[in-house]
Amino acid sequence: MKKQIIILSAATLVLLSSCSTIVDLGKLNMISDRNVDSKADYVLLKSYAGGSNKEVKKALKKTKATTLDQAVDETVRNVAGGEFLKNVKVYGVKKKKNMYLVVEGDVWGVSDNVSFRGYKIGDKVQWKELTITKKGVITGLTDSEKCMVKEDGKENSQSLKYSSITKVAE
Repeated sequence: MKKQIIILSAATLVLLSSCSTIVDLGKLNMISDRNVDSKADYVLLKSYAGGSNKEVKKALKKTKATTLDQAVDETVRNVAGGEFLKNVKVYGVKKKKNMYLVVEGDVWGVSDNVSFRGYKIGDKVQWKELTITKKGVITGLTDSEKCMVKEDGKENSQSLKYSSITKVAE
């Protein structure tokens, strides 16, 4: 019985020491890795981007950002038209010997003629579901992977991956 307890304790200790640790590195008012035009009319595009527990955990799992500018880019590029962040929180996670960074905050940018991956709101697109080709209009640019598309003849929009849609001529 004592051997089992010792083995279980040792296994638990090894498991806990190999886990990554999340560190809150600080808060900032504004951060950007690009030049901000003081004469541009910037608007809030997405509030608290990267801020939910789910988003932070997901970002910490897949992040490769070892510098602050890479972490800012990862957050800003997930919002169409994003230029800089305000009300920023910076997190670090130590995995093995490396420290990776994740940034969350309000994404600001220019909303005029926003395009993302070559798509913009109002573009006509088509996609296939099984063997049926469907057509619709982009109603929203969600993030770096998905957009909202309203199918012709339907009331509600649905989320589709950019990789599954194709822009068509009107």
